Amino acid sequence: MKVEFFEDINEFVDLVFPFLLKWEAENNILFMILNSLKENMHRYGDYKPYLTVVSDNDAIKLVSIWTPPYNQLLSYTDDIKTIDILIEELINKNVKLPGVTGFKEGTERFVNIWCEKRGLKPQLVRNTRGHKLIEVAEETLGNRDFIIGTELHQSIILQWAKEMILEAGLMTEADQMNRTLNQMKQDIKAQKIFLLEDNHMPVSMARKAGKTPNGSLINFVYTPPDLRRRGYATESVAKLSKLLLEEGNDYCFLFTDLANPISNSIYQKIGYRPIIDLDEYKFLDV
Repeated sequence: MKVEFFEDINEFVDLVFPFLLKWEAENNILFMILNSLKENMHRYGDYKPYLTVVSDNDAIKLVSIWTPPYNQLLSYTDDIKTIDILIEELINKNVKLPGVTGFKEGTERFVNIWCEKRGLKPQLVRNTRGHKLIEVAEETLGNRDFIIGTELHQSIILQWAKEMILEAGLMTEADQMNRTLNQMKQDIKAQKIFLLEDNHMPVSMARKAGKTPNGSLINFVYTPPDLRRRGYATESVAKLSKLLLEEGNDYCFLFTDLANPISNSIYQKIGYRPIIDLDEYKFLDV
């Protein structure tokens, strides 16, 4: 097996596209990141991303992306030993990773080997579950107004986004927070943020996020604590999912934190079904 690193994002995408498409649902995050990098190579930071392929006799076995300062991201693979090959090459290049995110089995293998070789201690940050929907349960659609968030709503959208990030512990660095909030401003202009209204007041939001060839990802689903348990999040996600299907997507994706059984049950009522478990680790000095 061999490991290759790529500089040209378009060359990389053209090469890995058929491999990622074999497990399109499982690799939806990678599609989203690659689409963003094609638009702006510095979308996730000032450092050049590591675009990596592990192959065997020219057949791709594993794809990996690292966009510093975020985690190394692993594609799904049915050849788990490719993880060992990737680690060996990253160590040869003296790469220092903050953490790793990927499908459960591959990530656990990466963490065990990496920390042993690097003398580090792993800390599990989050267990998430990826879900896919192909049809929305009509009874979850409700009858409230669902609108596109505009610049008139920017202050509440950014406030909710910040609250969600802090509540979920999604990022701790100030520059990452600022970068995300700036992206939310761009998403408002691009009409990707949607708000559910009750009596003409915003009560919940959801974002149309990245695209795969045949699907679309939903994230930043948030309802303020004092407005929860009223069905707002369910209706927001149901309405946005239906909209995305009507736009021509074959399916929608979203991720839930396995530590939150309520959100998992909510989305299953809408029609989402589990497809893959992802683990997120960060590496600590011993």
